[in-house]
Amino acid sequence: MTPKPRPEAAFPPAILAEGVCVDRGGVEVLRGLSVRLERGETAALVGANGSGKTTFGRVLTGHAFVRSGRLAVLGETLGRTDVRALRRRVGVIHPDLSSGDAHTPGAVVDRDLPAIDAVCTGFFGTVGRYDVPTPAQRGAAEERLVAVGLAGRLGHRVGTLSTGELRRLLLARLLVMEPGLLVLDEPTAGLDPGGRAAFLATLTRLHEGPEPPAVVLITHHVEELPPHTHAAWLLESGRLSGAGPPAAVLTGENLTRAFGLRVRVRHAGGGFSLQAGAADTGPGSR
Repeated sequence: MTPKPRPEAAFPPAILAEGVCVDRGGVEVLRGLSVRLERGETAALVGANGSGKTTFGRVLTGHAFVRSGRLAVLGETLGRTDVRALRRRVGVIHPDLSSGDAHTPGAVVDRDLPAIDAVCTGFFGTVGRYDVPTPAQRGAAEERLVAVGLAGRLGHRVGTLSTGELRRLLLARLLVMEPGLLVLDEPTAGLDPGGRAAFLATLTRLHEGPEPPAVVLITHHVEELPPHTHAAWLLESGRLSGAGPPAAVLTGENLTRAFGLRVRVRHAGGGFSLQAGAADTGPGSR
């Protein structure tokens, strides 16, 4: 599968970063980051643990702040816009998202709710069911559950879903908000191979639909990149060491340097495979 062509420039890019620097605890954790992502495109943010991937995701959602440089998200410049309003246009998934009762710290949805009601809470930004969704909202929630492959789980309680199903339910909950940007931080962490495949297939279906959101997929597993990924951004110790088409950026040489471990990368059929501790030679390897 090839990525969709770039959309016409009728809208500002989903992400425009120019020389972005970010500090944490007095230490510079992102240095001079410059990237651009158009509406509807998917970018993979790749790097070792501690390279600054999650920090950049937090910056995109207004939970960490730019010390210098310029960052615009969906046409809104951070530091000059109402970040609370912007967050309603940016959907986030990370491995720490969970279910529990409505009063559990860190819970995103109430585990006792039926799946369709849990998705409806996305309209109101609540954990529990405190508002009555309209018929149109329930219809939209059902459409999103079908889109993420959970058509047979509409009436199932959230607490009975597998980890992979919960991850896709949370994606459906984000989609009812019609976000312009999704920031997915290690969205397949903790999933078995079937769960990972189902989640990545959901991203592909989303990309193939009308007016897909832009997606930033934060990962260190290059073998899990969707085939429609437009760009790869490679981070090393807070610096961008590569940006461009995934096949050009995610080479054995580049990833060996980024991860500090000799790796071989194979690129075939729109996907990647990675083998650690192997010589980077042979047909299809880079």
